Amino acid sequence: MDDALRVLLVDDEESYLETAAKIFRRKGVDVELCSIGKDVVAILKEKKCQVVVLDLKMPGMTGQEVLREIKGSLPAVQVIILTGHATSDDAAVCLTSGAFDFLIKPVEMSHLMDRIRTAYEMWKLAPES
Repeated sequence: MDDALRVLLVDDEESYLETAAKIFRRKGVDVELCSIGKDVVAILKEKKCQVVVLDLKMPGMTGQEVLREIKGSLPAVQVIILTGHATSDDAAVCLTSGAFDFLIKPVEMSHLMDRIRTAYEMWKLAPES
């Protein structure tokens, strides 16, 4: 089974997705992009991503709703919430709903990469992975 690190970036801000994807690809990370929350689980199943970096505030489905859907369908997938608009209540809800981490934008890309790599290690330890 091919279990090389694959990350799904989910954000309704297209310019952020493109910029982040370039950085990740330069670091040798396989990246998929998604700007619509309702498409996330289908992409995860098709592309076999192990880690999701998920925006919290998006039109349509919120990040919290997407997180619940991911954890309901693919519990081994590790989800990092990355948002510019958050409250401590948001963080608490996401972390108790199964998010691996909750980060506030702007975040240093090196820190985000470290968290992604740690999340990937957690994915490898999950019984369903």
